[in-house]
Amino acid sequence: MIDEQMLPHLVDVEHPGTREDRYGNDVNDWSTSTRTEVAAWLQQNTSSEDTDRRDAQVGEWLMLCNPVDTTGNPLAVHGRARVHWGALRFEVIGPPGPAYTPAEMHHYEIRLRTVEG
Repeated sequence: MIDEQMLPHLVDVEHPGTREDRYGNDVNDWSTSTRTEVAAWLQQNTSSEDTDRRDAQVGEWLMLCNPVDTTGNPLAVHGRARVHWGALRFEVIGPPGPAYTPAEMHHYEIRLRTVEG
């Protein structure tokens, strides 16, 4: 695991609830979401502007965190999750990348995206 002193950012990982749509399919329901507090390191990797169809700011970030939340419970992160850090809200890009030592899982490397505008 990563030493907690190296994870200075406190973020919330949000998982959507589910509900059934009118066709009987399970769909994301963000009004019944749950949040888990996580100590992490966040860094911005890239930024760009989408000026083709709209005035949008796009940023890709990397989040490193231990495989447990701040209470020590196992952390589950998947592509439907969102990450909140201060006023920023990110979407998780794909599944998180687990990083292992020879003996066990060491930490997660999670790609994030934020879009404004």
